[in-house]
Formats: sequence, C-alpha cells, structure tokens
Amino acid sequence: MPVKIYHDNDADLNIVRSKTVAFIGYGNQGRAQALNLRDSDVKNIIIGNIDDDYAKQARKDGFNPVSIEEAVRQGDILMLLIPDEVQQTVWNEKVRKNVKPNSTLVVASGYNVAFNLLDLPDDMDVVMVAPRMIGAGVRDRYVQNIPYPCFVSVEKDVSGKALATCLSVTCAIGGSRGNGAVSSSCREEAGIDLFAEQAIWPEIMAVFREAYNVLHEAGFSDEAILFDMYISKEPAETFERVADEGLFKQLKHHSQTSQYGQLSTVNRYDGKELREKFQRILHDNILSGKFAEKWSNTKWAAEQLAKEWKEAEKSPLAQADERVREVLLADKKK
Repeated sequence: MPVKIYHDNDADLNIVRSKTVAFIGYGNQGRAQALNLRDSDVKNIIIGNIDDDYAKQARKDGFNPVSIEEAVRQGDILMLLIPDEVQQTVWNEKVRKNVKPNSTLVVASGYNVAFNLLDLPDDMDVVMVAPRMIGAGVRDRYVQNIPYPCFVSVEKDVSGKALATCLSVTCAIGGSRGNGAVSSSCREEAGIDLFAEQAIWPEIMAVFREAYNVLHEAGFSDEAILFDMYISKEPAETFERVADEGLFKQLKHHSQTSQYGQLSTVNRYDGKELREKFQRILHDNILSGKFAEKWSNTKWAAEQLAKEWKEAEKSPLAQADERVREVLLADKKK
C-alpha cells in the first residue's frame, strides 16, 4: 500500500500556536526549527540549552535561553533536538523528572525511540517530525518558501491528538509544503539512516579508496585521480540529477561511451555478496539493537570513534587528498 503523505492543508497551525514549545538544544536543527516556528507565529517558545556558544546564538536571535530543566518544566511540546548519542543521558539526568503531565515529545531522529532508550512517561504523546535535511537547509528553504522532504510519525498516542500535534509542528517548520511530509516510523527512519551510515556510504568510500589505490599503482598522478573522482564535483552534479530525474534516467546526460560503460557493468553485476553483507548489517547489527546497545556506552563510543579517525587518516587516499589540497591552496594564494 502507498504510504500516507500529509500536506499543509491537513494541519491546524493553531494547535502549536496555542502551546508552549520547549526546545532541548539550540544546535543546527534546534535553531532552524525554532526560528521557523517563530516565523509561523508561534509565540511561546522556550530555548533550553547549556550555557555555551549555542546559547549565545539563541540570545543573538532574540530568545532568552534557560536551563534544559526549566524549559522542560514549561513545555507542552518538547522538541528533543540534541545529538542521538547524548539524548539518553540528558533525558535521564535533566528531562524525565521535569516533564509536564500530558505533554508531547517531538523527535527529529527516530534512533532513541526506536531502540527504547528513553524512559517515557505513561501519559506522554510521542511523535516524530524528521526533516531529511541539515538545519541550515531547513531554515533557508523555509525563508525562501521552498519545500523540503520530511518524515512524520505517531509513536505513542495517549491523548488521541498526537497526529494533529505532529502535523501542526510539521507545517509550522515548513515540512509539509510542496510534495508533503511522508508517513514513516521511528524504526524505519532510524533503520534507514543507520543503514546508510554503516552500509551504503562505507561502500562508496571504499570504492573511492580502492579506485585510488589501483590508479595510483598504475602510475597516474594524484592530482588527476582526485580531480576526476571528486574534486571536480562531478559526483555531486550526478547525484543532484539522480534526485531530480532518477538513478538511471540521469544517464541520458552522459556520453554514449559512459552510458555503455556503466550499464554494461552494473547489468552483469549480480550483487549477491554485497546484498548478503548488507542483510547482515541491517538485521544482525542495526535492527537487532546491538549497535544501539554499544553506542549507548558514551565512553566506548568516543574511544572507538577516535580510533577509527586515526586509522582513516593514515590511509594513502587521505594522505594524497591532503597533499593535493595543499597544492591547490598554495596556487590560490599566488
């Protein structure tokens, strides 16, 4: 069955306008969504943030930031917009004991809800409003009245009004304009997001890495290899056409030699080994909850991430990239 798609005319903006909306975090998404809500005539917006550069930015933007605890105590709608890896800790230490009765939690990432990492009050509605775009894009497109893709879902509906609240918030941040907001779930959003991060993009990065190794061993210059692979921004232009026209139809913009090379190779690649690898990542590591369990250990996560960075930076491709960029920078300064 086709999924439900919601548009602006499905939403009642007066719902969010009649509530006190508390933001937990004023980072990339927090700032964009708070400003969009304000421009949608939502009057009662409370910014909860620690006293850091983000709080300073909130003051510059005309808000009066308070502690996370105080914001939560005031909020009818809680916008949880801090990084996934710290949400559980912040929730347990600063949010849970201060939640108002019969309030609504709005998440922009399904991760912590999908893997049951938050201790949710029995009387709390839980919804997801998940822009498929970085915060700057959410703000810029709202200001320019340009639609952007967004996922929405109702995860817990105690009041019977969770969907109406979800759609009101979505409309107010500009998420249901144009093609509309797509009905999804926290499990689906988190699963696809983690799959992209742990399966799709690592394979793409590995392709570039091994392509560099083969071409470098063949005696081609680092400058020529990296310019042709990505510094030229040709892949970015190709992906933009993929988004606009489709994965295969965009090939019509390529030469016939390029079309034949790509199609004759992909049509004869059965992908069985890759498919089996992807299935293991999705089912054994992501949907099983194993990754979420490991990643919840913030000390382990920080140590592992630092370790992975060190290993990546030692790779021949990373070092070649650094050298080529130093040359480019030197040329620009001449």
